[in-house]
Amino acid sequence: MPAPGAGLTLETIIDEARALVAAGKSPDWKELRDRIRALGGDQRDALRRLERVGAVHRARAASPAAPVAPAPRAPLFKSRATITGNMDVRRDGAATLAWRAEPKVTGWEIRISERPDPRGDYEVRESGELPGDATSVELPIGDTPLRVHLLGRDRGGRLVRRAILSGITRETWGDRWQRRASAS
Repeated sequence: MPAPGAGLTLETIIDEARALVAAGKSPDWKELRDRIRALGGDQRDALRRLERVGAVHRARAASPAAPVAPAPRAPLFKSRATITGNMDVRRDGAATLAWRAEPKVTGWEIRISERPDPRGDYEVRESGELPGDATSVELPIGDTPLRVHLLGRDRGGRLVRRAILSGITRETWGDRWQRRASAS
């Protein structure tokens, strides 16, 4: 710091404040303001400039020392489990779909589709047949949404009972399923 009165100008005081802030030190703001005022004349511009240097100092002091980890991302799409059809199905255990026996049904067709992309269509993953007296099926529940078609047919192959579940994941399995109207 130069000796008082030795070639002090407003510029040298502002430059001194900038140098201290750049070095990571904390200037004595009151002393700097007093030195500017002691020079006399119009000091408004110099005091505003000193205040801007002070704002930079406060911003640097307020910035965190260590980088902050980003917040965990929420899933882009969370589907709600829905059910449509003309029969009642229920959860039975961790991943078993159950229903009541239907005397008219001689065979069940099951088709399980999954949607790997939230904006894409469901793609058939597996399909199969169950005997008419079957009343449950184990589902391969995971993190991607599943659609399950359960179709009960009579002797002539006519569709008698059906249930379609959509948006089934490990996360939505325990949620209340939204019932949608059925055309049958």
